[in-house]
Amino acid sequence: MTGSGERNRTMGILTGIAIILVVLGHLDMSELSVFGLFPYYSFHVCVFIFVSGYFYSPEHEEHVLSYIAHKALRLLVPYYICNLIYGIISTILSQRGFTYCNPMSLWRLFIEPFLGGHQFGLNFAAWFVPALFVVELINILGRRFLNLIRLTDDNLSRFHINRDLCLFMITLAAGIATVYLAQGGHVWGMYKTPGRILFMLPVYELGVLYRSRLEEYESRIPDGWCIAGVCLIQLIVYTVASGLLNFSVVWCTSFASYAWVPYATSITGIWLWLRISRMIADTAPGHALDRVGAGSYHIMMHHIAIFWIINLIMSGLSRVLPHMTTFDTSAFHNDINYVYLPGDMYPWKCVYLAAAILLPVFIHELIAKRTGH
Repeated sequence: MTGSGERNRTMGILTGIAIILVVLGHLDMSELSVFGLFPYYSFHVCVFIFVSGYFYSPEHEEHVLSYIAHKALRLLVPYYICNLIYGIISTILSQRGFTYCNPMSLWRLFIEPFLGGHQFGLNFAAWFVPALFVVELINILGRRFLNLIRLTDDNLSRFHINRDLCLFMITLAAGIATVYLAQGGHVWGMYKTPGRILFMLPVYELGVLYRSRLEEYESRIPDGWCIAGVCLIQLIVYTVASGLLNFSVVWCTSFASYAWVPYATSITGIWLWLRISRMIADTAPGHALDRVGAGSYHIMMHHIAIFWIINLIMSGLSRVLPHMTTFDTSAFHNDINYVYLPGDMYPWKCVYLAAAILLPVFIHELIAKRTGH
């Protein structure tokens, strides 16, 4: 939403594209990676962080407690409701041989979401929600602290910077240091939780900075020149990094190149799809992608479970249809990422993709219609 309460269609479309990329990544489908130049795991999680930062407003600093309460109500309450439901389901499935499902406990219900977020298997993709809440909490408390020590825009103007740029630079330095330490094997165990947050913070601050200072200049660049420039920059980064661009935000691992590369690819990936989102914002496809973006919370929360349900249906059909006997029951019970393709036909992944996106969007719109939001 914009400050006036109107929906920002460009950001809605960008969010919709990002959640589609997440689902594609979990299905190991690379169709939107631009010939491998923009691999999903080099930026897609960062899109959500960037968009969240984009919608931050300095006005929130006048009502910190109400802001925190609002974020908890919007992010954590539905998360914990779903976590309880998946905890019950996981407990049942763990007794039926599904090794990626764990029995419910108070620790897994309330604490583990902030540590790993993979406590019940079928909702592991929702690890992002508690992490985002922590990032937003640190952001507003950090800004309040800067106010207390009088690091305001007026006081920083003598250095030709503003508070948003100052915070981005500070968090970026901390984020690059975190990547460097992770590459050396020093971000492990309990350190992965703060490592994850430190990595995410500069991307959030970039979203804030983009809206306050950069958007008016970036939007003036012609579309063709912008996309060509971003692709050229990415090609240079890709070459320097020997194509090793993918990384894991959740575990703060798999940083295979220079410590700055994950932030470079996050910026280029966000920039590419942001410009594409702006280009299609007023087209018919833009309305559909905006609806997907509006339902992104539900897609993130439920798409792995939808994959599982489709596998369950496939498992039943494999017992009565001779041409589906290749269904791997062992993989179904032991691999959360297992996807069954009858006849080993790749297009069957589209069934998983469509269901994982359309069903949660339907749920979101049904809830929105009944609640009036």
